[in-house]
Amino acid sequence: MRTSSPKIAAKLLLLTAAVVAAATACGGKSADEQDTASPNAAGPASTQLTITLKKSPSAKEESWTLTCDPAGGTHPAAAKACAQLDAAGEKAFAPKPADAVCTDVYGGPEQGTVTGTFKGKAVDASYSRKDGCEIDRWGVVSELFGELPKVR
Repeated sequence: MRTSSPKIAAKLLLLTAAVVAAATACGGKSADEQDTASPNAAGPASTQLTITLKKSPSAKEESWTLTCDPAGGTHPAAAKACAQLDAAGEKAFAPKPADAVCTDVYGGPEQGTVTGTFKGKAVDASYSRKDGCEIDRWGVVSELFGELPKVR
């Protein structure tokens, strides 16, 4: 007994072509254009950061991950850090202006870095507390690095 015929095969081929054409017309992607990301991959406006902190030149480096929307990762105060970043926006990762005049105030030996993505944009920023400008920058993202003395 034969289970398929040329007529059935032709109908299946036409049906498949119609489905592909409809998906393409509706903005679907062909197999060659499909995203290879997993369904749980971060969207274009995601925040996924890696934060490192050295409390002194001889201290062991500490590191956390932070995700926002929803707040998570290994950061000990993820919700507070995400709220501070949301309030600061892109200013959080802006470098010190090249022509900035900074007070000669030492805030401490701490140094930190933040890398990853913030609302879908690449981030690679370094922070210190070596002068007034850097102390101000640190203050904008202080929740990323946790509790530290304000000024020494």
